[in-house]
Order: sequence, then C-alpha cells, then structure tokens
Amino acid sequence: MKKFFYPESIVVFGVSPTDNNLARIIVDNLDRFQFSGKVFPVGTKKGELGRRRVFTSVHEIDETLDLAVILVPGRFVPETLMACAKKGIRHVIIESGGFTELDVSNKVLEDQIQAISEQHTMQVIGPNCFGVINLEAGVVLPFFVLNPGYMKKGSVSLVSQSGGIFYDTSMLASCEGVGLNKLISIGNKLLTDEIVCLEYLINDKKTAIIGLYLENFINGRRLMDLAAQTTKPIVCLKANRSPAAEEVARFHTTALAGDDRIADAALGQAGIHRVQNFREMMDAFKVFSLPIIKGNRLALITRSGGHGVLSGDATHRYGFVPASLSESFFDLVKSKKINVIRTTNPVDVGDVYSLNVYGEIFEKALQEENVDGVIFVATFSSETDSVAVEKALKDAARLTPIYGKPIVFCMVTNKDRWFHLKEAADFPVFTDVDDALKALALSREHWNNLGKPTHTGKTMSFLRHKKVLKNMNAPGLLDSTHSFSLVQEYGIAVAEYSLATTHSEAMESARKIGYPVALKTTSPSVLHKTEHNGVFLNIKNDRELSKALGKIKTDTYFIQKMAPAGTEVIVGGKRDREFGPVILFGLGGIFVEVFQDTLIRVAPVDLVTAAQMIDSINGSLLLKGFRGSKPSDIEVLAHVLVNISTLLMDHPEITDLDINPLIVLEKGRGCIAVDVKIQIS
Repeated sequence: MKKFFYPESIVVFGVSPTDNNLARIIVDNLDRFQFSGKVFPVGTKKGELGRRRVFTSVHEIDETLDLAVILVPGRFVPETLMACAKKGIRHVIIESGGFTELDVSNKVLEDQIQAISEQHTMQVIGPNCFGVINLEAGVVLPFFVLNPGYMKKGSVSLVSQSGGIFYDTSMLASCEGVGLNKLISIGNKLLTDEIVCLEYLINDKKTAIIGLYLENFINGRRLMDLAAQTTKPIVCLKANRSPAAEEVARFHTTALAGDDRIADAALGQAGIHRVQNFREMMDAFKVFSLPIIKGNRLALITRSGGHGVLSGDATHRYGFVPASLSESFFDLVKSKKINVIRTTNPVDVGDVYSLNVYGEIFEKALQEENVDGVIFVATFSSETDSVAVEKALKDAARLTPIYGKPIVFCMVTNKDRWFHLKEAADFPVFTDVDDALKALALSREHWNNLGKPTHTGKTMSFLRHKKVLKNMNAPGLLDSTHSFSLVQEYGIAVAEYSLATTHSEAMESARKIGYPVALKTTSPSVLHKTEHNGVFLNIKNDRELSKALGKIKTDTYFIQKMAPAGTEVIVGGKRDREFGPVILFGLGGIFVEVFQDTLIRVAPVDLVTAAQMIDSINGSLLLKGFRGSKPSDIEVLAHVLVNISTLLMDHPEITDLDINPLIVLEKGRGCIAVDVKIQIS
C-alpha cells in the first residue's frame, strides 16, 4: 500500500485542458498541495495543461511510474489498465464509475480488471472511488477541488466505502479542527478492501486514530482480528442497518439475532467503537485527539447553573460520576469568586468574571487525584470575552498533555468569532455537553478495552463428534434424536425423552420415563408449539396423556420427562454471512421474543466472555437469586455457552441452533436442555 501514499511519480489518465474535465482537477490538486514528485497527464489528444505536456499514451512517457490514476469512461478501463501493466505500473487507482454499482451486467468489466491485475501482480483501488489523500506528502487524488488552506494535517485516517462520506469528512474535519492524515476511498472494493487498508493504517506511524465508513464487511472475522492487534482507536460508522428481507423465521435465534445486532456485537467484541451517525464520528475523532480518560470521575465546571444541571444529567446518562473535589480546590475557586461558593460538583463559576484565571482552575482540577477528566462549559459574551476564552482554550491545550487527562471544552459563540476561536488553540471544541460526554464515554471504553486481558477464544474442539452430522442427509432440520444427541455429545444435559408413533407406544414410554411428562410435536414447521397445540406439559397420568394424544397433531410423538423448576434461558446460534458462527444468550421460554433480553457474541467464547454474557442481560438478577430465591448454577451455564460456541465452530454446516428453554437449576444442580432445534445446510 505504501506506493499509493508515497509515490515519486504519478500518471493521470483522462486529462484534457477543458474547464469541465475532472481528471485535470486531480493534477491541479497535486499542484495545490505541493506534491514534490513528477506528474504526467494522459488524454486522448495532445496538448498542454499549464506547464505540463498532455500525452496520448503512457508509453510516450520515458520515466518509471509508481502510480496510475484512471478516470476514463468505464468501458475503456480494462485497456487502460493493460497499458499500465505493459508499462510496468503496479499500483493503480480506478476512479471511473459505470461498473456493478450501476448495473450488475457490468460485472464483465470488473472481471476483466481483476484478471489483468492478478496476471500482472497489480494492486488496484476502486473502481468507482475518489482515490486517496496523504496530506503529509501532498498526494491528493480526488477529482473534486480541495484546498490546503482548510485541510488541516493531523493523525486521523479514514477508510470509506462512500465517496460522499470521504468528501464530507474532508469538509467537516476542516470545520471541526480535526487533523487528517490519510484518506482512502475504496469504492466497489474489487481488489482492495477495508481489511487491506486497515492493516496498513494500523502499522502506519503517522496514523493515531482510524475511522471506517462501511456498508458491508468483506471479512468480519479478519476485521476483528486486526482490531484486537492494535491500541489505536478505531471508530466505525456502519450503515445499511435495515433488517434483511422479511422471511418466516423458524428459529428464535434468527428472529432475535438480526444482521445489525450481530455487527454491533462483533464490533464491540473487537474493541471497535461504533457510532450511529456522521456527527458522532467527528465527535469521536475529536475526543480521541485528547488523552484517553482512565476512569469515571469528572470535575464539572460551568459558568451557568443551567449548564451545570445539563452536564450533571449527561454525566449520569453516560456512566460517569462527579468527582469528590478537595477543600484546596474549592479554596482556589473561592479566592477567584465574588459570591460564596457552594462546595458541590458541578462547580458553578459564573461569577468568576476574569476568564484569564481559568487556566489555574483547570490545572488545579487536573491535579486532583480523584479527577480523571475535566468538563468545562464556557458561557461568555462574544463581544467582550473572546480573547479571554481564547486564552482558556490555549491553557487547556497546554495542560492536557502535561497531566495526561482530558479537558473537554464546550462553548457557543457568534458566527463571526466561531471559527477564529476553534482554530486559535488547535484544540477540540464541542458545542453541546451531551454530545461531548457521549464521545468521552468512547474514550473510557477504549481505556477499559486496553486493560482487558487478551483472550485467544480457543476452546476444546470436539472433532471426534463431527460424525454425528457427517452422516446426515443434508440439508434441513435435524430430527429430535440427532439434535439432542449432538448437544449431549458437547456436555449438555438433556431431559430424558422417548419417541413413539402410536398411542400405545406413547403410553409405554411415559410409564417407563415416569410421570409427570410433556408431550410434544416433532413437526419442524412449528416454532411456537404452545400456540398450535404442539405441546402439553405436566401430564401426570395415563388418562391425561390419552386426552393430550387426542388433541396433538403429529406423526411422531415426543415424550419427555418434565424438568425440575428453574430459570428458563435461551442458548442459540447461527452462522452469519459476515462474521461466521455467533452465539446468542438471554432469558428464554415462551416470552423470549417479547422481552428480547438477549445478547450476542461471535464464537468461540471462553469462560470469561461467557460469564460476562450472563452478567450483562437485564434478567441476570433472576439467575443470581432474587427476593429470597436461591442462586442458579451460573458456573455450569457458562460452560454450556462455551461448549455450544465450540459446537458451532466444529460444525460449519450448522446454520441455526436453538436450545429454548434451557432450564438453569439451583447452584450445584446444573442445567437441562428441554427443547433443541438444529438446522444444517
């Protein structure tokens, strides 16, 4: 990837001297940003572009060329790429559109591009992209006009699947004082995708913060692996969140584990910070340019009582707490105030009229052992106090690296002073304290992730049991016997059961198992058995069983021992097209889709992750013992989650799995699977 960002020579295809020519903008951008290498325009007609000759063929250029940028009509791209190959150019950006993003029939063009690239060992970005930017080297290759006057150099790099987001990041970053380093527009991701780019940026010494805008994942697991290898914050705006096409879900897990929930869980599991919109992404870039916050305790300093209340609300909303401030801190503030100070946090300093002393207050707050970060909401007169606020901003910029703690600076001023103040100190500024604290919560999350031990996720493999599915006729739902047998092979206890095809066999099975029993249908088309007379519970004798047999509609009767009372949970799994096998856990039973108290992790999970899953659902109190009830066997439940995740890893042919309910008994008594449903591809 390095040659894309640090070429010594660039050839641009599609150039003409006409004013509306897009390729000439690429050449002009390189000049504006003072690219120090050689630039060679190529077009269909000879001519001149400023001081440069426009060539009609790349072969007319008697130079070694590091990078080619192609912006010609889509149908001419393959032959242009072949000309590059013959010239020995190995790095190419195809900015031309008109491929599969326009019409699937244009895949033939993409196939040609791929064949040429692979044959000649070429690395290609695009097609249908805006190219790359490296402000450090003046490599600015989009075909829209950019100006170094508002493009601030910094340490934020972005990979974008959207050209519009790529452009807007360039614009909004300039307004928000966010310094950019490298931007990559990957377009159709034909040969260079987010994985290749992320791997490069993780190892790029000039990049400290990485942004991703993606609409789909090429290789979700590889993305997670890469994120786990770096301490750099990765912020992801994942779009295309709408549910997949509606279908009748035959598994609870399918209904509960939608594509976006899985993406959310996977990104969080990998330590990638997901944001919901473009503004949140920019706020994250700003907060990560500050020192990482290492705790929850905040000094809240405001110049307005109303802002104090709002900052207190936001502090609580995002899981922070007001820090306990020392008497010496309040003594300092008291010496600067006109009125008597209330020793509370938030600290109202509205009557500290000399804004020039705020640097002292900031520093004293940062020196407090109980303070992890400072929030300052500056309410001030734009006409009289702007110079003093500028000094406060510069003080904040000076002090944060000294103490290694963030000062989150919030302010609003008039439009004439706005950009001057934001640019004066090269320091991030927020307008709303709620937005600021939401972003700061990402910083705290990042610190917590860094402090977590690295789990390999490796679990025991039950390879000897793969024969259970290997001999099955694919595809479809496994029958009850194979489903229960498989989970038993992975150490999951199941309620004793028997199958019968006649009423007399059912009676005999029930007597052998011992009443009370449950009678269930084995029909694979019935998901909610309760609603379709597909299950009868707590049958105590032959008479009750005979009555139930007359009502149930099934070819084969499933007779099962009634499980002891316990807490009903669901343990499920599915194979996601982007992240592979995932495991779902939560409160189960007939109301599982009503309460939706479930969460998801990408498999495999270890015991630490399994314990976190159990502790994280809202209903965890029911498992721990609630209002006099005895604690459930959480330890065995954690092993169930680990073993089911291993089962999913061992058997890639499993597309869906439900254990609902799994009865979690009292501590020391284990868990019992009551209903198991498995589908294979």
